[in-house]
Amino acid sequence: MRLRNILAVTRKEARVARHDHGLLAAILIQPILYLLLFGLAITNEVTNAEWVVYDQSHTDLSRRLVHDLASLTALREPRYVRNEDEVVDFLRRHDGLVGIIIPWNFDEKLRRGQESPIQVLLNGAQTGSALRLANYINQASAAFSLTELPTRDRAEQRISTPRVTLEKRYWYNPRLQDRIGLLAAMPSNLLTQVCLMLAAVALVLERERGTFEQLLATPLSLAEIMLGKILPYVGVGFIALTMMMTGNYLLYGIAVKGSLVLLYGVALVFMLATMSFGIFLSSWARNVQQAIFLGFFVMFPSVIVTGILVPTDNYPAFVSFLSHCLPARYFAHALRAITLKGAGLAEVSTDLLFLSGFFVISLAAAVRVTKAKLG
Repeated sequence: MRLRNILAVTRKEARVARHDHGLLAAILIQPILYLLLFGLAITNEVTNAEWVVYDQSHTDLSRRLVHDLASLTALREPRYVRNEDEVVDFLRRHDGLVGIIIPWNFDEKLRRGQESPIQVLLNGAQTGSALRLANYINQASAAFSLTELPTRDRAEQRISTPRVTLEKRYWYNPRLQDRIGLLAAMPSNLLTQVCLMLAAVALVLERERGTFEQLLATPLSLAEIMLGKILPYVGVGFIALTMMMTGNYLLYGIAVKGSLVLLYGVALVFMLATMSFGIFLSSWARNVQQAIFLGFFVMFPSVIVTGILVPTDNYPAFVSFLSHCLPARYFAHALRAITLKGAGLAEVSTDLLFLSGFFVISLAAAVRVTKAKLG
């Protein structure tokens, strides 16, 4: 083994890499993405969480309590609703974290020196955030009892005893098992990896084998060829999804509360959207290695910023925008809603609409880029 020969090959490979601007750009951008996503998106703190209030009391005391809660950095300004059904709908449809119900006799009980319980409904599907919010709300309500109530009332009671009590109920995961919410949405990450990588190399392999030109010589349109290339992998995706859902049930007791037909229907649209984007990536790649690298480059944020690990309310503006552009975010939301909440078509219609639009746009973009390269 001679050093001169090794250096000669090294110089040749360096010249090739230097002229591959796409590969160099992707490599240089990768550490920036790691710093931004792990530094900004992955945090245990809860900020700007959405919440609703059903205030049946409509008194100065109830409004002051809501104001004190809204001053927490963990919560946004509240949205007021008119009945308990709207609180339930908020937790179920919008994936909200907290719903608070203040009873009609809240003010009256406090002024009599009695304990006045308020209901705090928390989304247990996001276990860590629910526990932290419960702690924040508990501290804020205790401080309210000591500072906001009339002095004559406080003088009659022991100051160490808060008179606003919380009746906390954790929905969709009452035992607060951390893995429940995570595993319910994990098929989103699994299918992103499987579908994106399979589709990303599909057209590139055809070009490397020299069979893509043969397909173009047939009466088929370019869109038909692309759809024909990705549809067989939908079956692979369904097998992977079924294995994951079966494992969730047998190992962890996570049963699907909603419709399996709806779940698999949403999964179908998600896989088509993800594979179409993979085809779009492959239309830019010159070889299989580039296609795989581009696939991993896109797959990384798809796994990190979809709301599976950290609630999307915690994201800063840039990361939140990136999250809204990724189909995995919407599929993860639909998975949790159908699996844990028993959601129906109405609750996941927004997710389906985005996934369908992403599929159409990605396929059209892939066709356009491929036609432009073919001349």
